Order: sequence, then C-alpha cells, then structure tokens
Amino acid sequence: MYFFIHQRKDRIPDSDSEFVALEVDKWNDYSFVTQFFAVYYSADGESFPLGRTKIGFKGQTTLVNTYQKLDAVVPALSKKYFSLGSDDDFYKNVATLPEAIRNKILKGLRDIVACPEIVPTIEDEEVFNKSLLRDISMSIVRGQYSRILDGLPALTDFHFRFVRDEDEDFGEVELSFRVEIDKRPSTNIHAIIGRNGAGKTSILNGMIEAITNPSEAKGRFEETDKWGRDVYVEPMSTDYFTGLVSVSFSSFDSFPPPSEQPDPAKGTQYFYIGLKDPANPEQQRSIKELRKEFALALGDNFCDENKTRRWRDAIKTLSSDDNFAAMNLVQLEDIFNKLMEREEKKGEDGLAVVKYLKRITPILNTMSSGHAIVLHTITRLVRTVNEKTLVLIDEPESHLHPPLLSAFVRALADLLHDRNGVAIIATHSPVLLQEIPKRCVWKITRAGSSVRATRPNIETFGENVGILTSDVFSLEVERSGFHAMLANSVEAGKTYEQILAEYQGQIGIEGRSILTHLVATRDAENEL
Repeated sequence: MYFFIHQRKDRIPDSDSEFVALEVDKWNDYSFVTQFFAVYYSADGESFPLGRTKIGFKGQTTLVNTYQKLDAVVPALSKKYFSLGSDDDFYKNVATLPEAIRNKILKGLRDIVACPEIVPTIEDEEVFNKSLLRDISMSIVRGQYSRILDGLPALTDFHFRFVRDEDEDFGEVELSFRVEIDKRPSTNIHAIIGRNGAGKTSILNGMIEAITNPSEAKGRFEETDKWGRDVYVEPMSTDYFTGLVSVSFSSFDSFPPPSEQPDPAKGTQYFYIGLKDPANPEQQRSIKELRKEFALALGDNFCDENKTRRWRDAIKTLSSDDNFAAMNLVQLEDIFNKLMEREEKKGEDGLAVVKYLKRITPILNTMSSGHAIVLHTITRLVRTVNEKTLVLIDEPESHLHPPLLSAFVRALADLLHDRNGVAIIATHSPVLLQEIPKRCVWKITRAGSSVRATRPNIETFGENVGILTSDVFSLEVERSGFHAMLANSVEAGKTYEQILAEYQGQIGIEGRSILTHLVATRDAENEL
C-alpha cells in the first residue's frame, strides 16, 4: 500500500497495487491548511471514499501547509507526521474495511486513534490543538472514535422525560432523565425510589405502555434539550429507543406484560424478562420453562462473538460475589462449544436446546434462587440489549443479597455502556443507590392521589448505607418491634440469607431494607 497526495484537478493513476488517494483541501483552518479527502483504492481498482482527515507535523506553523511538505507518493507518513479524522464518519467508513486493510491505512497515516502512543509527543503542538482538535475533544478521540473502530456503537447523550397525566387514582408526575457521555459517575442507570404504594411500579408499567401501546397509554415520553426543556410537544420519535426490555420477577405485580415484539422492522423491539407468561399473563412460567428460555438465550449468545464477550465480562463482574465466583460459570460456554463440535462431527444441522439444557441442569440445580435469577437476567439482557435500548427493572433487590446486587448493577452499567443504552430501576435498596449519583435518582412520595417527585437531599453515590437508609428512605431505625428482632439476629452473626431463612422469607420490603442496612453496617465495622 502507498499514499498518493494530489490536487483536485490531478488524475488518479492506474495501479495494480492498493493505495489511498489524499486529495488536498485548501480550507484555511485557523490559518492552518491540514485537511485531505481520503479515498481507498483496492488492487482491482474499486474505490471506497473514506472522508476527511487532517494531517499535521511537528513544529508546523501557519506559514507552511501540510501538503507542501509531503511528497506526491509515500509508502507511509514519517514519524514527524500525525493525523486525525475530521469526524466520526471517517472512522465509520474505515471500520467497514477488512481489519488488515484498516490497520495499514491508519498506521500509514499515523492516525492518533489507532496509534494513541503518538499523543504524548504532540499534545503541545499548536497545529494539533488548533486545527486537528478543532470542535473535537480528546474524550471523543479516546471514546467515540475508538469505539467505532472496535465495532461498538458510538455513545450518545439521552435527554428525555416521562409524563403521566393526572387521573382519579394517580396524580400527575413528570420525571426527566439525562444521560451524558464521559461523565463520572456514569449516568446511564437511573433509579426511582419510594415506599410501598408510592407508585414506582405503576410508573414503570406506564413507561412500558407508552412505548408498546402509546395510543392507550396514560403516560408519554418526550424529548428535551440538555437542560430538560421541551423540544417536542408530541411523544418522542418512535425510533428514539430501538428496543425496550422490562425485567420483573415479582409474583404480585398485576400488570400483564405485553407480548414480545422482536422484529425491528415493526418498530421498537420489546422483550420481557420475568416470571409471567406473556401469552397468558395470569399464569406464571414453570422453572422448566424459564430454564429452557435461559438455555436458548445462552446458546444464542455463544453463537455471536460480541455477545460472548459481553456475557463473559458480565460474569467476571458478577464473580466479585464469592458464591457466584465459586460456580465457575464460564464452564457453561465450554459445555456448549464441546456439544457443538460433537454435533458437527455427526453431521447434525444444529444443537437442540434440549440437549444443552440437559447437560447444564446439574450446574443450575446447585444455584440459589437469587443466583439463578441474576444469571438468567444478565444472560437475557446480553441477548436482547442492542444499541439505544431502554431497560426497565422493578425492585431487583427482592431476590438479590447486597453484594450480588451491587455486582449486578455494575455488570448492567458495563453492558449499557457497551451498547449505548439506558436503564431505569424502581428500588427500595440503599445498596443500589450507592452505585448511582443523586442526579440520576427520583424520590417518589404520595399522599392519596397526589404524587411528588424530588431529588434526594444528599449525594447518593458512594454514601454510607445507614445514612442513605435514614435520609433518603426516611426509615426510623429504632430498636423496637420488628427492628429489634432483626437487630438481634444480625448481632448473632448471621448473614442476610440466613436471617431470611430464619424468618422463612416472611420479611417485608421495608424490613429487608433495614436488614440490608444492619448487615452492611455490622460487616463494615468488623472490617475495621
């Protein structure tokens, strides 16, 4: 491969070799002339326009244009040069080429996205800061452009709100959501908190209806600008979210999940993860049915290289929980691959899910219900969360002990970051709030039909569980009644799961929140 630098009027030469033509663009960019239009020509003469890129060199001043220093034909730019695509379209076009060709082009251009080691040597160059980085930040270079070359969707900001009009049972509520790229802590997970009966689940269900059945829904989504102001008075465009996934393992939720809609040609895709049978909402699915669904999702993931990577990453994050790590769940992939190899040798067309499920059932039988639910959920999320997917999760803490809940939130955040997605979680858990900044938290209070949504008074990310329990959830932690009984069990050294078993699961959501706080506080004090 070589690079051919030419003026617009010059003829592109015939060549038996592949090359990149760099047409000079004499646009004066803050007194620097650095821009070229790149076209890749294959060995058989086929052309592939790549877009605009800027090339600078060390020590460059406004008195010398880049094209004046370059020879007409070069095998690659020398070490004094460096380049950066003018926008994301350049990298999207380059990413469509085979990896070997892509690498030769970017390395030959000494592109700083493909060659980040160049940056420290040029970061003080005037041409780099004034021309190449014009309207582009280094966070975009390191984040957006690198993601595009890696085949990941470009991250985008999300600014939207959900509005539910007042009716006889439920007052008007308006919740705004802002997801901003490159923010720390990340803002792609939001939480709705409040006591039982405050309306958290009703709001989530209203969000589901607003997307799956907008003509009958009591609420609507609207797009806003980055300051939360209205952009459209009508509901947001139907392609704002490409997919919706709802997660609820509650046996008592009266909301019937809509039928799944997996066809993107028909609009926003919808998937349901939970106990109910969408075909018969009055009926819960059996363990056998849930395991079959899990095995099918797992097999689909393992047949896709990118989904396999995301699943492995999620399992690694969840393995911060010792019990989860002890299960060595990566063996599920090994079992699948060995069965596939065996089927191929037999000349079979494909691996039946029944065979796979039979092989992994002994592993699943060793799992607690909490571990089984989180594995099922994350596996199906990996399977269903695509670019710009909205995930709605109802009270995950009902089935997960605190360390596993924190690990699940981290795994979810990583998956959403990978896929450029958003999640909204209804919760009672102060442990979950520790993972989310207060600007991503709405506190719902209700008096009769009147509903009020406010932000917490204190910062929630990384805050002490006891402070969150007292301040955000307004739970009075007095040593009386059921609280004293739970405190006695905690003081006896028992774990969260052991205490739940001791009470035969007969502890309400508020009691579990207090229990979470007591166990976490005791464990933290023991570590000091």
